Amino acid sequence: MSQKYKNLLSPFKIGNVVLKNRLIASRSSPSYIQGSETYPTEALITHYANKAKNGMAIVTCGGVGMPHFVPEKKRATFIAKTVLPGSFDIYNGTCKRYLSQLTDTIHFYGGKASMQIGGYVPLQFDVSDESPEEVVFPGIKPRTREEIPVDVLDEVANDFVRQAIILKAVGFDMVYLHMAYRLTILGRFLSPLTNKRKDQYGGSVENRARFPIIVADRIKQACGNDFLIEASISGSGMPGGITLEDTIQYAKLFTGYIDLLQLRAAHIDPAHPNGFMSERTPYLYMAEAVKKSKVDIAVVTVGGYQDLDVCEDIIASGKADFIAMARGIISNPDYGRLAYEGKGEDVVPCIRCNLCLSASFSDPMVSVCSVNPTWGLEHKIERMIQPPTQRKKIAIIGGGPAGMKAALVAKERGHEVTLYEKSDTMGGLLKTTDNVSFKWPQRDFKNYLFRQVTKADIEVLLNTEVTPEMLRQENYDAVLASVGSEPIVPPIPGVDQKNVVFAPDVYGHEDSLSEKVIIIGGGEVGVETGMHLAEKGHSVTLLEMGGMLAPHAAPLHFYTLFKKAWEKLPNFNYFLRAYVKSIGTDHVVYTKADGSEQTIEAGTIVLSVGMKPKNDLALTFYGAADQFFMIGDCSVVGNIQKAIRSAFSTASML
Repeated sequence: MSQKYKNLLSPFKIGNVVLKNRLIASRSSPSYIQGSETYPTEALITHYANKAKNGMAIVTCGGVGMPHFVPEKKRATFIAKTVLPGSFDIYNGTCKRYLSQLTDTIHFYGGKASMQIGGYVPLQFDVSDESPEEVVFPGIKPRTREEIPVDVLDEVANDFVRQAIILKAVGFDMVYLHMAYRLTILGRFLSPLTNKRKDQYGGSVENRARFPIIVADRIKQACGNDFLIEASISGSGMPGGITLEDTIQYAKLFTGYIDLLQLRAAHIDPAHPNGFMSERTPYLYMAEAVKKSKVDIAVVTVGGYQDLDVCEDIIASGKADFIAMARGIISNPDYGRLAYEGKGEDVVPCIRCNLCLSASFSDPMVSVCSVNPTWGLEHKIERMIQPPTQRKKIAIIGGGPAGMKAALVAKERGHEVTLYEKSDTMGGLLKTTDNVSFKWPQRDFKNYLFRQVTKADIEVLLNTEVTPEMLRQENYDAVLASVGSEPIVPPIPGVDQKNVVFAPDVYGHEDSLSEKVIIIGGGEVGVETGMHLAEKGHSVTLLEMGGMLAPHAAPLHFYTLFKKAWEKLPNFNYFLRAYVKSIGTDHVVYTKADGSEQTIEAGTIVLSVGMKPKNDLALTFYGAADQFFMIGDCSVVGNIQKAIRSAFSTASML
């Protein structure tokens, strides 16, 4: 067999159900792809269908956010109902019809359709010493220290069954039980941190597993053994919580009731690994331990997976039966094709920024991916882009991420492309990631772009500072200026002194800086620069005029890990509400929010107060060809996502 990823792509049989490979699209949905509809719109149907088209054996969809069971007034003390993004009112006839369309499209591509069910959150206080705060969904407040009565549990279990029966009727092949992170009622039963019951549902591992098993057993009785159940649990990793031995025991207890068991992180934010975590796939050890126990249940590992060679090795070595991922396929609209064609080197690296969940509190409410410019537009991208009407000769000025992406898109559309780069290497500002420990996701993406440009046989002219006259002589049909941005110089007395450097100029010259460094500006770049210098042994003090560091970083599942990373560095310090008044040869004077003046000594001052587009430089190339465009930071200063989107959209119009 010549297939490169033959184990990853091998079928797997559970009972009478054959899954076409070992790839699972774990539960996720674009936060802003549809409005307040409680049924899947065409946009969301296309999104889920594309996951199946992308090669996934199982596609897990949104969730049931409106349970049928409405507690009586007394019982509402114990249980709340939640409505999450991508949730559906499956009891509504209109919703059922759209759900049938959803499952039909997933089946068209040979995938199995799964849906998260439940939607219940206990309104109990967590009385453990380790975590006195209740972990619940936003807007839900703990109300009681009483345990949920057994008769209420019985009604809840029956409602899980009602949901499963409806979903089976509209074409779903399975349901997903969310039992991770101690959030839902099922997950809170499993953890000793949240389950303090003294009856048959609390205490031992067997008792804590009792209610989830009851739910799964009733679903199987109602829907049949060939209606599969996948479930996720938080394995080991939290003091006082579930241990690795507990995880193995749960897997054994769930055998015969649950068909596929996902093993996730103890906390929800680290479950989305990013560059601030040293391990790229940090939760594989749990799956491996369960597999070694010879348990008769399909084991699913999730968290940080994308590299096809890594995934193949995991399946081939028997460390897990399935690989589940969300961001890894969001960043690749053709992940499955690349797997079947054996082209792992062409997989676009996810930079693990979590902009796919929420870009920031200040950005528009759209669903985006930093490296896949079509994500969130899947349902309409084909009619947004027209095929080229003629082959054009195109010049791209600047070999940063926008320039490289534009060159690739233009080349793919059949144009003749020449890329000019004034330095000796491509990469633009991404070259600053080369020696930064926590910027490996961005570095991987930069290297990916470089490889793709090389493979595409695009003409690249390095060490070439092009002029408008040079371009005119070549008779280009279109010129795309991607000349980037430059640091903003703030109007601070002393800013022009020799001991003052800009943040981008720090990288590669760390040894030339003094031992004590002051960074002015606490945005994402300033914080990362400070962390990098602290890791290199410098004593860093950061001054930020706002009320928080990195306010525009992705707020969901990213910011907390970012914050923990800088808090771990003893030589990284910062002051908020600090207004810099002047810069001296060996110090900075700033005022605090109360107006008092402070002085900090340091030999090197790093400015990180923002960037401004080099649009004046870009505009000098207007008229060098019939068509002229500005892309990336020279048009509007942004981030990788904005640079890649502008490059893709512009090159797609050529």
